[in-house]
Order: sequence, then C-alpha cells, then structure tokens
Amino acid sequence: MKTSTKIAISVILGAAILGGAAVAHNRGSGAMGAGYDGGGHHGGYFGGHPGGHFIERLSEQLELTAEQETQLDAAMDKMRELRRETRRQRRETRNNMLALLESPSLDQEKALELVTSNVRIMEQRAPDVITAIASFTDSLTPEQKRQVGEWFEQRMASHGPRRGR
Repeated sequence: MKTSTKIAISVILGAAILGGAAVAHNRGSGAMGAGYDGGGHHGGYFGGHPGGHFIERLSEQLELTAEQETQLDAAMDKMRELRRETRRQRRETRNNMLALLESPSLDQEKALELVTSNVRIMEQRAPDVITAIASFTDSLTPEQKRQVGEWFEQRMASHGPRRGR
C-alpha cells in the first residue's frame, strides 16, 4: 500500500474517532452518547460551536484530565485546519477541472496535477494531525480507550457499507 494511502486512511480513521464521537453525542447513542442538544444534524459543529460543547461533554463522559482536554483541543484544531484546507482545495480543483473540461481538448497533465495536489495536502498535513490524535489517545487510560473503542465499534456497525457515494 502506498504511503499516501496509509496516511489518508490514518487521518480518516482519526477523524472518524474524534468527529464521530460528536455525532454520537448529539444523537444520544452509544457509549459516548449524552443526549441530543437540538443543534441540527451535527449540532452546528460539534455541539453548536467549534468544538466547545463537544469537548466539554467528551471530557465529562471520559472524565478527561486538564492535560487530556488540552491534547483533545489540539487534535480537534489540527483536524479543523485539515478540513478547511481540503475543502478549499476541493473547490479550487472543481473550478479548475470545469475550466479544463470546457476546453476543446482535455489537458491531461493539468488534470493529473489537480488530482495529485489534493494528495499532497493530505501528505503534508496528515503527520501533524496524526501526531495530535496520537498525543490525545496515548494519554487515555485503558478504561477511556475501552469506552472510545466501544463507541467506535458501535458507530462502524451501525453505518455499515456506504453505497452510491
């Protein structure tokens, strides 16, 4: 498996663990669930504002220490940065690809560069995201890791394979 694929999978897995805990919290399901707060599909963004409510609830559920909360904040910040950057890049790629498609002949080199530029962003940013996620998860006690693992298993089982995406 290519390094870029491994990095992308690791980032997605880390984001699923932390980001999905917020969704479970808002839906009130699973080991990490704490009830729906009425904040829309994802509670605005992790409970209505960028991570605040989610982090508070996660801290309560897992009984996080101040140091663990700081590490969780850092991991969430890194994931938000990556998400913002990939969204921006996706918009640019879409616009540039549409321009390429309007030309009489598709410039294959430019099209390939558009696609590979997205991979480069993941390769550049993923190590920081993974380090931040690892700092948080490595600081968890075995019981806290068990709770996160239970939630993760439940989340993956409830969603099953996604089709049509």
